[in-house]
Amino acid sequence: MHIDVINTRAGFDALRDNWDQVFMADPHAQHFLSFTWLKAYLWRRGRWFILALREKAEGSAYVAFFPLRVITQQDKKTGRFFDEIIMAGNFAADYTGFITLPAYEHHAVAGFCAFLKQQSWTHLKLEYMCGPLSRRDAMIRALQGPQVMFRDSTPKSLNDINNCVCPVVTLPASFDEYLETSMSSQTRQKLRRFLRKVEGDPSYRISFATHETIGRDMDILFKFWRAKWAPYKGKDRAEKIIVSTRDMLMDCFRDGTLEVPVLWYEDRPLGALANIIDKSKGVVLFYITGRDETWTTPSPGLVLHGFCIRRAIEMGFREYDFLRGNEPYKYMFGPWERPISCTQFRTRSGENLNGRLHPFSIRFVYEQALKFYKAGEKAKSEVAFRQVLETVPDHRGAEFGLANLLFEKGEFHEAEVSYLAISRAVEDPVPALLRLGETRLAQKDFPGAIRAFQDVTSRAPFHHEALYKCGIALVAAGRRNEATAIFEKLQNFHSDDAANMNYAEKAKSALSRLRAFVAPPSILVGSVVLAGTDSDQPRHWHPPRVLH
Repeated sequence: MHIDVINTRAGFDALRDNWDQVFMADPHAQHFLSFTWLKAYLWRRGRWFILALREKAEGSAYVAFFPLRVITQQDKKTGRFFDEIIMAGNFAADYTGFITLPAYEHHAVAGFCAFLKQQSWTHLKLEYMCGPLSRRDAMIRALQGPQVMFRDSTPKSLNDINNCVCPVVTLPASFDEYLETSMSSQTRQKLRRFLRKVEGDPSYRISFATHETIGRDMDILFKFWRAKWAPYKGKDRAEKIIVSTRDMLMDCFRDGTLEVPVLWYEDRPLGALANIIDKSKGVVLFYITGRDETWTTPSPGLVLHGFCIRRAIEMGFREYDFLRGNEPYKYMFGPWERPISCTQFRTRSGENLNGRLHPFSIRFVYEQALKFYKAGEKAKSEVAFRQVLETVPDHRGAEFGLANLLFEKGEFHEAEVSYLAISRAVEDPVPALLRLGETRLAQKDFPGAIRAFQDVTSRAPFHHEALYKCGIALVAAGRRNEATAIFEKLQNFHSDDAANMNYAEKAKSALSRLRAFVAPPSILVGSVVLAGTDSDQPRHWHPPRVLH
């Protein structure tokens, strides 16, 4: 048994035929685990990965796939980051989980859980996992232990709706059979009357979105949805939901797996549905709806769902899936209930397993550290830099950032050691050498500072900052003639860079002081240093490039 980790687009594309084979063989596989849906969704996301299980030698076909993602959170109390592994489709997919050839289900659970126990995470969230509950139970047995605990994490929703129940209508051979066996007599009569009215009165019509009308029809759908739900969810959250949902549905439309029926009265839209069509499994998945709440009869929701169920039966589909949520209106269509589960695993320590960041989160935490640093949030920045270095001790960017923080706190010796080590390990040592010189200057190691600044100018002859600070160090070392030569050279340099011209002006000012004062070098240097090194000022910086 062997697991490969696929986390590139090319690698995922190469799985297409194998994935489709496993998907079709798994009786519990749902559309949100299809290659088509996942590809469009994952391409909009970061830090996703696929666990691919093979039972035989390398080169043999995979027998199971588990799509996952890593997200990273920050502990508000400690400032430390921790990782969560979540289902790849979370925040859009009503069904998640893994797919497997039936004969390998137990092997898939064992293999995936053994792999996950070796990963770095604080939370593992199996939210809205489909398949038999025995899969979830087997994963609980495999994952819990001295380091990991679990709990049911079914989220609460408005009106006590249970989102771990999915009402599903099994479609018979004919619409008449469906009406007779699945609906109450009252609802059956009402639906027949409404459909006759809509189809017999030219004022009514039902349209389906085309490439020319999809934008308009989605606007109609979300206008109705917004009017219904924004007061409950809040305006900002509602708009975020609309944007992300619209992106996902438009991906489905481009893939040919979305239908948007709209009920009209003359030119007035009354309601709309967004149905995802899984032709391979013969399932229509009702995803979202919106209707004119001021229109009473005929009921737009009843008409549209009844129309789409009849159409699905005529096209040979086997299920009409109302997806997550046991809202009462869904039960007038005669569904059975498909249970799904939400389980959260958490480390008992509250820290990542293995005490390290997940490899996929290192770059994220490092970039957060840079943002904190540039925003002046130095304490947060230091925590993040140190956490990166706990995981990757030779991460030169984090080492450089931490050295800058040490410098700014006055811990010059520790900063010097770091800058020197970085300068010897990276492809472009100029930033580290420049800071090395500043650190030595702050410690009054003037010869050492001169060597560092000269090392910079040997690589970058017109580096204005290094030239100026080398001149300062030379003055401090009593080498006024050499300093004068540098300042004279620097003041005559021209540049389109305002920072460079600033150092040219500083050189001109330092040169004036050298010529105007006859004073002991230490007095003169103290004046110049205070006037011009900026050594005690916060700096923005760019991480050095690491040698490969």
